[in-house]
Amino acid sequence: MSLLQVQEVSHTYRKNRLFGSTRQQPPILSNISFSVDEGVCLGLLGSSGAGKSTLGKVILGLEKPQQGKIIFMGHDMYSMNATARRKIRRDLQVVFQDCYSAVNPRMCAEQIIGEPLSNYNSMSSLEQKRAIGELLERVGLQAADMVKYPHQFSGGQLQRINIARAIALNPKLIVLDEPISSLDMVNQSQILALLHDLKLSFGLSYLFITHDIKAAYALSDRLAVMDQGELVGQFENKESIFTSSHPAVKLLLQSVLAEHPRARKIKSVKAECRAL
Repeated sequence: MSLLQVQEVSHTYRKNRLFGSTRQQPPILSNISFSVDEGVCLGLLGSSGAGKSTLGKVILGLEKPQQGKIIFMGHDMYSMNATARRKIRRDLQVVFQDCYSAVNPRMCAEQIIGEPLSNYNSMSSLEQKRAIGELLERVGLQAADMVKYPHQFSGGQLQRINIARAIALNPKLIVLDEPISSLDMVNQSQILALLHDLKLSFGLSYLFITHDIKAAYALSDRLAVMDQGELVGQFENKESIFTSSHPAVKLLLQSVLAEHPRARKIKSVKAECRAL
């Protein structure tokens, strides 16, 4: 059984009009279906406005879809009661794009990482402090960093704090919503390497939401592409994305090619993806 199943999910926002009436908007998501197996990273690609982040919210239980189901660990996320949803929620974590807005600026690293531990585990203060120190070291920081506040970290360091918080409960699945797009190239490569290492070490599954085909190729086992709210391609073998004839997939490839006007060939994209 798949760890996550997205079954025929459709969603549309309604816009309020004068006198209390509403107007139906074009669908944000249209009949989306895919699955994520244990230990697998699915890279979900798409340009801005493709519906990727909305789908991420639906999967996380933050935005109820108008149609379809989200089945996580065999349970329908939107048919469970609040108690059952909270229990299963520990196995579904998230790392957001903006590492600064994802944390409370008044909380130190120990409090940020310790929040899920306090919510779900019964640990003494000494046990929790030791666990937080180990998590900090696991993501490439030092245990002594737990006393620091968000403004005392660089963007790359703070994203490591967010990753430490996400893995604190040893979840089954982590939704990575553009986790490196706000970082510089050096930090992007380092965070991708860290995520890859954690995936292997903990047997994690990822849903990697991104517009960056090079990053998706580097981290993912499988790839899928969204365009205008539809899933237009799924690639069990990620190499096959380079031979896709769909216009949206070609556009993603061209977005990489555009950085190298003297070598605008698909094979150059392959080389760059494999080099990461």
